[in-house]
Amino acid sequence: MAGSIERIGGFCARRRWWVLVAWIVILVSAVAGAARFAEPLTSEFAIAGMESTDTLDQVHQEFPASGADGGRVVVAGPLTTTDAAAVTALGHSLAAVPGVADVSKLTLAPGGRVGFFDLTLSSDNVPGGVAAAVRAARASGLQVEASSGLAGEPATSSSSAIGIVIALVVLLITFGSLVAAGLPLLTAILGLVVSLETIHAITALVSLNSVAPTLAILLGLAVGIDYALFVVNRHRQQLRAGSADVTASIAAAMGTAGTAVFYAALTVIAALAGLAVVRIGFLTQMGLAAAGAVLVAMVMSLTLTPALLAFAGRRIVGRRRAAGTPHRFAHRWAAVVTRYRVVAVIGSVLVLAVLAIPVAGLRLNLPDDGTDPSSATDRKAYDLIADGFGPGANGPLLVLTTDRTAAARIAAVDDVARVVPSGVHGDDVLLTVIPASGPSDEATATLVRALRDDGWRVTGQTAVAIDISQRLANALPVYLALVVGFAFVLLLAIFRSILIPLTATLSFLLSLGAALGCTVAVFQWGWLGSAFGVDPAAPLLSFLPILVIGVLFGLSMDYEMFLVSGMREEFASHGDAQRAVTSGFARGAMVVVAAALIMIGVFGGGVVRGDGTIRPIAFALGAGVLTDAFVVRLVLVPATMALLGRAAWWLPGRALPGEGGDHSSDEEEQGAEQREAAYRPAGRR
Repeated sequence: MAGSIERIGGFCARRRWWVLVAWIVILVSAVAGAARFAEPLTSEFAIAGMESTDTLDQVHQEFPASGADGGRVVVAGPLTTTDAAAVTALGHSLAAVPGVADVSKLTLAPGGRVGFFDLTLSSDNVPGGVAAAVRAARASGLQVEASSGLAGEPATSSSSAIGIVIALVVLLITFGSLVAAGLPLLTAILGLVVSLETIHAITALVSLNSVAPTLAILLGLAVGIDYALFVVNRHRQQLRAGSADVTASIAAAMGTAGTAVFYAALTVIAALAGLAVVRIGFLTQMGLAAAGAVLVAMVMSLTLTPALLAFAGRRIVGRRRAAGTPHRFAHRWAAVVTRYRVVAVIGSVLVLAVLAIPVAGLRLNLPDDGTDPSSATDRKAYDLIADGFGPGANGPLLVLTTDRTAAARIAAVDDVARVVPSGVHGDDVLLTVIPASGPSDEATATLVRALRDDGWRVTGQTAVAIDISQRLANALPVYLALVVGFAFVLLLAIFRSILIPLTATLSFLLSLGAALGCTVAVFQWGWLGSAFGVDPAAPLLSFLPILVIGVLFGLSMDYEMFLVSGMREEFASHGDAQRAVTSGFARGAMVVVAAALIMIGVFGGGVVRGDGTIRPIAFALGAGVLTDAFVVRLVLVPATMALLGRAAWWLPGRALPGEGGDHSSDEEEQGAEQREAAYRPAGRR
């Protein structure tokens, strides 16, 4: 594979104009396709085939006015006779909005301070009309709030700009050259545009969730910069070493760093595409969209990056000569970590284990109006309903039954506040059950289980959200086993070692635990919540853990690949395991640091600018990269490799360098040495 990628890099460098024109054609085609075929994204999280969703479909068919497609407009007073005219006018205005099929009578809470209109919609295109009616009512002195989707969604700023600025600063510090810093950014942005426009064009064929392209933005931008960074860094090292032939250096860099990029991207793509095995539609969409963005970033790094490097020539090196300080610092750091290897291993494991403790309290749920910022109108409507009617009014349950005595029996169940008959259709009776607890409370999930244990068919958005969260929680162990098994097999094939894949997968689990633990502490428990815009603290998104597993696994394997492959090259050349750890670490550590800082910057932009759905995902990924890069890869990995010594590279039936015997299995190491020799100046061979 290394030889093939080296030849591809050399071809793209020599035929740089062809490659550039080809990518321009691809870019224009993607933009044109999106402009012609793109359809609106959805905001629904649904799973087909569950009993609750099947029952809900039946309810929608038999009881069209049950809130199948609708929303709620909440008014707050005191609603005295003075306000009666304004409230009546609001009801008439809502009924006149195009796309609103029906408006219920005003429902008043005890005390008369809060009331609401339930809207049944025949079209999704109503926010403008509802917003106008709400503004008119507010002008009369009423407090009026609307549930999500009715009065328009607040615009959120793009998080990409923050990530790009941070990436540029890191790249300038790393390379000291505007050309070298700009090239990874250029390829990443172009790749991101191609990916996003393609995703939007695909909406003509399949309905996509709105989170899918946002995740693709975060991941596509981050890996696009990182992959080009590794190739550019290796090429610059070779030119600084004295290589006279730019094209040969590009090809050699592709054979080494490009090969690592290929396998690193393969792990990310496989992990994200593997989300399909969970068989949850919206999660599969998110995984495939992000995998597509990573695929584009990888192909662009292996084709457009060498072409642009050829255009840049020796300007990629810059005028400032390398001082060698980062390399010396990394070498000294590795020397300290390997000298105190036992302390480093124990200390890093303890740190990660402590950060993972909150995972024991992990709770999952789907987002609703109650998880939006307190300044949003849908959150205000949610809070008003909870204050006036009780927390359970925001998450009513629906029970479909043929038992005409069901209302009295269900009302006697613990945590049921009240039961409201909601319609009869033939033999079917629909009951609305108001829990005493809120939609995201554990008591409500317990109530749903208790009702089902008694034989009732329970549905409604709250019950569906509980079922989806449970389905995702059940899928977690299966998916985690899948990605860990894949990592072990892939690393076994690449490094031809037993212990390296084992330690890599175990260290990934530590990083994952730390990332999820920090996210639980901040977003579910509210620790340091104000610093990260947590409003309110609530159970985590039900798909967050499984999504973080897929993404963080790929990124973790990226750093493992780039760091350990350098150690492997060193060990293959001289057979000294301890020297291979320090010299291989020194070669790749600083570029891994730069890559991690870029990732953290991109994900940090998602925390600052993202919405309530994206913010905890971005935080978890940022925390995962932080702990994986700076605790696992920079401390635990070199310390463990030093502790294992030559045993780290052991594989049954394979002779290690320096042991004699048949080394035919080390053809790849020999090929790497030949590629290294290809760009060394004659006086240094």
